[in-house]
Amino acid sequence: MPIKIKMKTFIFIVCLGLMFVSCKKTGTTTGASPYQSQGVITGYDPRMCAECGGLFITIKNDTTKNAPPRYDINESLQQLGIDPNTKFPINVSLNWMRDTTALGSFGYIIVTKIKVIN
Repeated sequence: MPIKIKMKTFIFIVCLGLMFVSCKKTGTTTGASPYQSQGVITGYDPRMCAECGGLFITIKNDTTKNAPPRYDINESLQQLGIDPNTKFPINVSLNWMRDTTALGSFGYIIVTKIKVIN
């Protein structure tokens, strides 16, 4: 009799475990934006140096420690998939991360996903 109870308990635990393993979290909620930040591309970086160039962007909801007033993107509008004739300022939704190369110490970021918003 104890073996049958142990076997039933074992089967119950295995089934319960399989239910937890088969469940997965999608990571998105209804109505949530697929972008981590909102920003404004304010214009081209006019500085002339070996490490300069690209675009200036202000991240509206930047919560990073000691966030600068603006960042640099080392890409052109065309490289970002934005029409080069678009007038500044350009409101965007974006996913980004700080550049981990030497450019990162100069305030450059890497944009991983971007969308122009009106």
